[in-house]
Amino acid sequence: MTDTLAIIKHCEERIEEALQSSEIVGELDPAFAVYRAVESELSGMGVLPEHAAESERQRVLAYCLMRLGNILRQMGEPEKALELSEQEILAARASGDELTLARSLMSNGTNRLVSGEIERGSAMLEEARSRFERGDGYDFKQGLGWCWILQADLGNAGFIESQPIQIIQAAEHALEILLPIENWPGVARAYAARAQVYEGIGEDVAAAEDRVEQHRYEARMVSSEGSAA
Repeated sequence: MTDTLAIIKHCEERIEEALQSSEIVGELDPAFAVYRAVESELSGMGVLPEHAAESERQRVLAYCLMRLGNILRQMGEPEKALELSEQEILAARASGDELTLARSLMSNGTNRLVSGEIERGSAMLEEARSRFERGDGYDFKQGLGWCWILQADLGNAGFIESQPIQIIQAAEHALEILLPIENWPGVARAYAARAQVYEGIGEDVAAAEDRVEQHRYEARMVSSEGSAA
């Protein structure tokens, strides 16, 4: 079992390395090749369902499928990305890991909404939010905050029917959650979402104030990255 878990851990490390060194900087092809290779390796592993390593295999497989789907969408192939969505959810549920499942539901719910599957996408996003709310710790709080951001963004983009006040409230929920945990990318995104609403309804002063806050927290992101480096 130790050898199997070590292989699975190495697979996850390869995904993270490809994400940081390739996908995030826009080099999609190298990242895609790594994710495909990892998916093949994980899918081909002969782990029995009752084996203790199986939940870990399914968890990392779900993560790998999420990354693959994200790249396919960036490559302009949303239909192929959606095909992977069903596999991703199955793997996430099989992992028994609440955080993995919540993240997969959030990702796939958003995909469904963008593709016009409003009822199904909304239900998945709502289930994701409920699961994040029941969890504890930084990752669950971050996920919950980003659920609210996605609701605001989808409302701004017209993918879901939302009144300006609903979008503003969604952005404010995100800020209440993400500011205390210092998730600056999410904070910046929430201010941007609220600014967009204010701009649309002619609240120019409020919009300008939020744009200042957006840029302030974007600068913090850069500063944090520099410090980490």
